[in-house]
Amino acid sequence: MTAEIPQRSRKRVSASIRFIDRFLSRQPTERLTGLLLGQIDTFNRINTTFGSEQSRKFCAEYTEMLRGIVPQGTPVIRLSGRRFAILVTADSTSEVADVATLISEKHQPQMQVDEESFMVDVAMGVAMHPIHASDANSLFRRADLALKSAWDGDLAFDVYQPDDTKAQASLWKLESDLKRAIIASDLDVYYQPKVDLLRHKVCGVEALARWKTPGGKTVSPEEFIPLAERCGMIAQLTWVVFDKVCEAVQAWRRFDEPFGMAVNVAPQAVNHSEFFDRLTALRDKLAKLNIRLAIELTEDSLLQDDRESLSNLHKVRELDVDLAIDDFGKGYSSLNYLKLVPATELKLDKTFIETIHVDQTDQKIVKAVIDLAHALDMRVVAEGVDSDESIAMVRNLGCELAQGFGIAKPMPSDLVIAWVDDYSPRLSLADDTGTSKEFLVMGT
Repeated sequence: MTAEIPQRSRKRVSASIRFIDRFLSRQPTERLTGLLLGQIDTFNRINTTFGSEQSRKFCAEYTEMLRGIVPQGTPVIRLSGRRFAILVTADSTSEVADVATLISEKHQPQMQVDEESFMVDVAMGVAMHPIHASDANSLFRRADLALKSAWDGDLAFDVYQPDDTKAQASLWKLESDLKRAIIASDLDVYYQPKVDLLRHKVCGVEALARWKTPGGKTVSPEEFIPLAERCGMIAQLTWVVFDKVCEAVQAWRRFDEPFGMAVNVAPQAVNHSEFFDRLTALRDKLAKLNIRLAIELTEDSLLQDDRESLSNLHKVRELDVDLAIDDFGKGYSSLNYLKLVPATELKLDKTFIETIHVDQTDQKIVKAVIDLAHALDMRVVAEGVDSDESIAMVRNLGCELAQGFGIAKPMPSDLVIAWVDDYSPRLSLADDTGTSKEFLVMGT
């Protein structure tokens, strides 16, 4: 049977839990009831591309398909546009898992529009009564936790584990602390120098957000940046970094030659209504000190092929702000976006640089990428250089810029000017032809 839940979101959830509660009360005590909570990943994409009428039609058809797959008499509950629930009674947990497997592996949903067919991704979370929960409300919450785990792990379905509750509570606490920190601007910005290997000069810095929890724990950017994206606070985090940079440079002197300031930006911030006003204000503030602004976007974000983002990136360049492709080579690189994105700088991911002095394949790849970037009028930055050998190698391969712990670690703003002033050439290395070359590798 198919149960229709009222349309308003909160009422839908409440009504579904009441329905589940009534269903559980009617089941024999010796039998298990598995709640399969599913979500159609591409629902919003269907809605945007083909319209709400087509998306509703697909969801109705998909629900009917589920009704034909599950054992007779199994309730299929439509919770919302993209969510559904199935209540499976069974004698063992394996029987419930078999139904989830049947749905996920043998019935990949497809949407038919005119004569075209489109694959649709679905994930499910599974929780079982009375093993995982003794009441409908807890059962629903734990199936929801399993669903989140399935999405995070890119799984067709996942079964609730007791540790999921503890992990989710910990993540929720971290998310709450991060939101408070962003609202209060309670984050730090450190600056990592970038050097010009050809001109023997410090040519700029990259602004990097740093965060400690109220308990004093340092949280890695690899953890809190994705968390800010998931909780919808990444644009606000970007504004905090912009403001912190503006505050920091007030204590800096004016540079005699143009000096670079790179700031990492997510596509969500680029597409935000406030972005260009804030970007222009930061650009103008930095220009007074002869500092040239650049924004960095990761290769992964550029591969999303978002037309709005691409259009906005061209607007960035029209404002005379530089654009860098960060972490190039970390994921599955596409040459097509190099043609589309108006980048001025390409940053080689540190995974290539770490072994470049001992791995000839990495050397060949890096050389090819450097030549390609130069052909497209882009500067090349070697990220993650951590030794004299790697600095020498990237320089000899034609890379003109570098940053990494082998040059300097990120530092507070009040140390930047002194570090730049103290930076001097102190290492002589030979290039591939045997000609002596001077390199700047460390500040004194």
